[in-house]
Amino acid sequence: MIDEKGVDLNLLKVFQALASELNATRAAARLGVSQAAVSASLKRLRLLYGDPLFRRTQRGLQATPRAILLQPAISEALRIVGETLEPAQNARSQPTHLFRIGLSDDFEMAFGAEILRLVREQLPRTRLIFRQTNAAMAAAALHDREFDLALVSGSLGDARIRHQSLGSSDYRIVFDPATRAGQGAFTLQEFLDCDHLLVSFSGITGITDDVLAEHGLKRTVGAATTHFAGLPFLLRGSPHLATIPSHAADALCRLGIFESSPCPVAFPRYAFGLNWHFEGSRRADLLAMRDLISTMFKKLQVGTLLL
Repeated sequence: MIDEKGVDLNLLKVFQALASELNATRAAARLGVSQAAVSASLKRLRLLYGDPLFRRTQRGLQATPRAILLQPAISEALRIVGETLEPAQNARSQPTHLFRIGLSDDFEMAFGAEILRLVREQLPRTRLIFRQTNAAMAAAALHDREFDLALVSGSLGDARIRHQSLGSSDYRIVFDPATRAGQGAFTLQEFLDCDHLLVSFSGITGITDDVLAEHGLKRTVGAATTHFAGLPFLLRGSPHLATIPSHAADALCRLGIFESSPCPVAFPRYAFGLNWHFEGSRRADLLAMRDLISTMFKKLQVGTLLL
């Protein structure tokens, strides 16, 4: 039988960090202690619970069935203890939990500020970290615990990754109206005559080129960037056009500098959603963040939330 009078609550914090990170080095960095201290605490935890709790594998630590069962109970216990201490502490003290979301910068531009606002309201002791990723990299990063949730396009096609669909997007043209003589939507000929600013990982070709090629057409790309976040600085005062996901186009237009136009050729819509490692399905904090984000997108779809 465990003698709760002799239990060091700091051991439970170590357990929580190891369960979240599944990596002793990252757990130590998260707690602000040495890796040796984490290893020593793990030895004490194993004696306390009579179970290995975490086994080493080629991909890092793997939680045992006992550890998986313990994780939600320990997280809830630490939350309750934390609430009892709040009256004696500054209510606006530094957040106690780091949560990492992987996403591309078009999603960060379009939805990041609203996610931050909702987290401040609903999960106030959480510090968010946005980390850049894409659909090609997200599955490996989730396995390696580089982030907790991934907001990317498409499905990752990995049986160990859980997926929740959030919606779909299409494409629009963004431009600086101060440099455009014409009015209204772009015609196909005007679109082809303009210089384009390409946003793609390769910097060579993108979805717009693929769509035009299906019609035997080609555009002129004057410059390219790998990041959507650079567009406000590259497009302002420039005659270039950027054909980008509509949610990113809306985010740029909210700055009050740019305008957008429908594309003169039909683009396929693409789906996007949240992804997480299956072992995270038992984590109360991950499920809370997942539900917060999915509820936000449901409101977007019915038009009750203006972003």
